[in-house]
Amino acid sequence: MEKKTVIITGGNGGLGYECARNIAQSDPDYHVVLACRSLARADAAAATLKNDTGNPNITTMQLDLASLASVRAFVDEFSRADLPPLFSIVCNAGISAGGVPGSPTTEDGIEMIFGVNHLGHFLLANLLIGRMQADGRIVFVTSDLHNPPRFFPVKVDYDSAEAISHRGAGIAQYCVSKLCNLYCTYEMVSLIASQTDREITVNAFNPGAMSDTGFSKPAGNVVVRAAVGAIGGIMGALIGKRSTSTQSGASLATLVTDPKLGATTGRYFDRGELADSSPLSHDRENARELWVASMKLSGLHPSETILGSPA
Repeated sequence: MEKKTVIITGGNGGLGYECARNIAQSDPDYHVVLACRSLARADAAAATLKNDTGNPNITTMQLDLASLASVRAFVDEFSRADLPPLFSIVCNAGISAGGVPGSPTTEDGIEMIFGVNHLGHFLLANLLIGRMQADGRIVFVTSDLHNPPRFFPVKVDYDSAEAISHRGAGIAQYCVSKLCNLYCTYEMVSLIASQTDREITVNAFNPGAMSDTGFSKPAGNVVVRAAVGAIGGIMGALIGKRSTSTQSGASLATLVTDPKLGATTGRYFDRGELADSSPLSHDRENARELWVASMKLSGLHPSETILGSPA
């Protein structure tokens, strides 16, 4: 295999770490870049990964998806780095329904959950896609909560990116951000096909309710945390999407490494199995509106990406 680079956002822990581990140990010709908000945690994770996988080709770079300037700085740093050709971007990092205490918005004034889970990754992928190999792969990590079960206390809907970008944090905002990941996936596939001659694939991945990541760890006193944790476990069982970061990380890695998936694009993978995302996630008008609005909200100029606005 020719040497190639894979960028994993949030690769220092949980799902991203396990994805990085599986990719790094699958072939030493993979060069993994851990793109993380905390460079110290990324460096510690890289040291462990090198030791565990025997692959020395693991690099760390600072990336704060809550800052559009940081996304641009990361792209500049990556472009100057002497690394193998860019093959894949795994848009994994995210903020849970609780958001970030004391930080309701990004430094650009965007609601934090939407800003990190969708907008930062939207800008990152667009700025880098022109540097990718013609047969590259992009993966957006979404969630089954883009389409919550009927008993769930939230109904997911989509009105406009501008409205969503200024709402408050919470479970509804998290669910909508994961719906946006799917809109971004499907619209990017359409634009690649209609506006380029490249065979870059774009897919979405649902890791399920992982019991070992603490991603949705509730806030509050010990009683509240125990109650919410118990409810979360029950809901995970009822939804039927229980998993672990080890299991889902291995499945996520295959979307990058499996030769059989080289031509698979615009699909939704539920913990490694092809599945159907919600009917709402296939609304083309919503996807187009989100794309155009995201270009404006992120400050993405048409000259910075190989993908233009939807027709």
